[in-house]
Amino acid sequence: MHQLKRAFDEYSHWQSRQAVLEKELEDLRAEAKKNREFLERLRRDPAVQDAIARKELGYGKVGERLYRMPEKLSNKEIQESQP
Repeated sequence: MHQLKRAFDEYSHWQSRQAVLEKELEDLRAEAKKNREFLERLRRDPAVQDAIARKELGYGKVGERLYRMPEKLSNKEIQESQP
């Protein structure tokens, strides 16, 4: 009887573990789909390419003024920069 309970407990554990992994897999598939869709838009849509270049690379349009603010340093970076 003790072995049967132990086997059932182990079976229940693996079932719950399987459910967790299936949920994680579902989430990863959704994220991969979202990334593929973004990549497709990036490849084909000049407006998206422009927006990304402006945001990530700091590019601007002709006649546009860009203002860049210094990035906030982390505590570690501040300590490393001090003599």
